[in-house]
Amino acid sequence: MNYRSIFSLLILFVISILLVTCAVAQQTEFTQKILAVVGGQAITQTDVDELLAPIYLQYKNTYKGNDLKQKLDIARADILEQIIEDKLILHEAKRRELTVDEKEVDKLIEDLKQDFSSWEEFEQVLKNQNTSLTELRKRYREQLLIKKAVGKAIISKIIISPGEVADYYEAHKNDFKIPEQIHLRSIFLNVNNNEEEIQKKADDIYAQLEKGTPFVELVEKYSEAPNVVDAGDMGFIKRGSLRAEIENTVFTLKTGAYSKPLKTPAGYYIFKIEGKKEATTSPLENVQENIRRYLFEEKIKVRLKEWIDKLKTTTLIEVKTYGKEKS
Repeated sequence: MNYRSIFSLLILFVISILLVTCAVAQQTEFTQKILAVVGGQAITQTDVDELLAPIYLQYKNTYKGNDLKQKLDIARADILEQIIEDKLILHEAKRRELTVDEKEVDKLIEDLKQDFSSWEEFEQVLKNQNTSLTELRKRYREQLLIKKAVGKAIISKIIISPGEVADYYEAHKNDFKIPEQIHLRSIFLNVNNNEEEIQKKADDIYAQLEKGTPFVELVEKYSEAPNVVDAGDMGFIKRGSLRAEIENTVFTLKTGAYSKPLKTPAGYYIFKIEGKKEATTSPLENVQENIRRYLFEEKIKVRLKEWIDKLKTTTLIEVKTYGKEKS
């Protein structure tokens, strides 16, 4: 788990509330042991375990024994670091006298309630997970404060200039190459117990094509693929997207041609080439928004780390490990 995705924290908390089950409660010891103190605010074992629970549910199906323990130990340490950083930002939000409009919290609660059939069901889930609406509102309020603090301290100050976008495009042009594409229609025959019969049927369809029977007519008559409703139309396919035995054939054919029956593990295919597009490079105007967004996110990561590192030097942090303390 990585703290860097600030805006995923709301989702992470909701998942942890909704997915913690009695089985997890039995497997994870919830205590009020204090693990760290940040600016006078305590972080308890329960705080960590709440976020660890959904990760445990995921890991227990993949890892066992010592491997599971090691993975959970790493996750637990990462979560503690995440919560410490949360507390640092909340401490800074308080220093800046930032507040949250309760209507924003109401909106989040209403959005969450949409996942339940009734208010009673929603309340019952909260009760089953040993939490309350008041606690949920508190968590949402904190995450909104984190978002607001990060927005004011970092996001509002980031500017991506057109020159930065253009420079990135020129330095990474290979990333914007569009491979050769081919527009295909297909007839598909599913392999059953009598493969010899299916092969004979495929050869017969090919013979009909050679005699001039329209491809679309044969699709509607014989194809067993779902795209039969679209007359076998597969749209444009990029080179590198098909099985090698298919790709090596169809990309050598001219527009309007069709392939001989091609055998695959699933069955036999016959393809018609409807059109081709040569390999090209996306122009800057088509990708500049994606580049701008990428550069923006990268700057957020860098400046967020710098900001949190600075907060760590100005806020008293005590981490308690196995009865010892370190600052």
